[in-house]
Amino acid sequence: MKPFSAMYFMKENIKRSVLLIFMFVLTFAIYMAGLYISNVESMFKISLERDRNTAIVNSMATDKNNEDFAKVVEMLEKDKRITVLHQGVYNEICTTAVMDFKNVYTQYSFRSKEDFETYCNFTGIKIQTKNKDKDIGNGSVIMSSLQADNRGMGPGGRLVEEDSEYTDQEYTLDAITDEDGYGTYYISDTNSASCLLLNNSMGDKEFKELLDKLETEYKVYARGYDYYKNRINEQLGNFYYIYFFIIILLSVIMAITINAAFAGLYQHRQGEFALYKAIGISMKKIRLKILSEVLVIDITGILAGVCVIMAGIYLFNNLYLIPRGLRLFYYNNMSMAGMVASNLIILVPVTLLQGRKLINADICNY
Repeated sequence: MKPFSAMYFMKENIKRSVLLIFMFVLTFAIYMAGLYISNVESMFKISLERDRNTAIVNSMATDKNNEDFAKVVEMLEKDKRITVLHQGVYNEICTTAVMDFKNVYTQYSFRSKEDFETYCNFTGIKIQTKNKDKDIGNGSVIMSSLQADNRGMGPGGRLVEEDSEYTDQEYTLDAITDEDGYGTYYISDTNSASCLLLNNSMGDKEFKELLDKLETEYKVYARGYDYYKNRINEQLGNFYYIYFFIIILLSVIMAITINAAFAGLYQHRQGEFALYKAIGISMKKIRLKILSEVLVIDITGILAGVCVIMAGIYLFNNLYLIPRGLRLFYYNNMSMAGMVASNLIILVPVTLLQGRKLINADICNY
């Protein structure tokens, strides 16, 4: 091992290096904060992507006797590229999020078992567990596994209206699906001026243009993927500001702490670097040595942090969250961006401040 290499330095300063590596592992608190804050959005996106080729059409309050809605349905049912599934009366139950507040995720009310099966075939949803005492039919509710666990329900459980929730009748949980996120589906033979569209063969642009045309020419709401994606961004956008405030705050604290640790590490080495200059080693090579030492410690801390955080999330999910109908994801773009930004906020000042001190060291002072 070359004495001038970063690995040689770490071997000769093992205790200090381990301490610094541990400090970089602690920066994964920023990554965890990102996963925690982005969890609600990530859950919404599962349903959003699954229903990418669907849309809901509802009658407006100004549509007297639902006349325009009836015209729209008649027109759509003639279009072979679209499947129209009539909806029952709207129901709404809540889901408790990881952040301990209530959300409402995908909820559809189908008029029959056959309509629900058509939707399942279209989206790839499969039944995981059935109520052994009753088949799916009028008065049934079907939930994703995560949704059922979130409410503490199993097959045969009764769903009744609670505070801040709405159901038009009492339902029995007669099936549980295998989908990843939250989903609740009712079977009710009630009628409403609402239908679910399944886009069988239209392109995304063509389908969006159709929805825009319906809203322009008729007194109906026609809302698909783009509408709900924008709504999610509008409602959850503030979480990004919260997260990046946390990033800046924690990064500054960590930068000060890690810089102080590096200062202590390099303080007794000023004579060493002054000697490098005195024997003619180039400034470029000295800078590269400092940078390589910091980067090796940083990368080692990152690799150790990845192992620790992935194992921690796995255990937290399987031992605590999933049995309670919650789930933490292993990766999120916002979390990764925050981690990279934090790493730069820490590394740049550490490298510049400590590097400048060591490069300016003079052999005459020793």
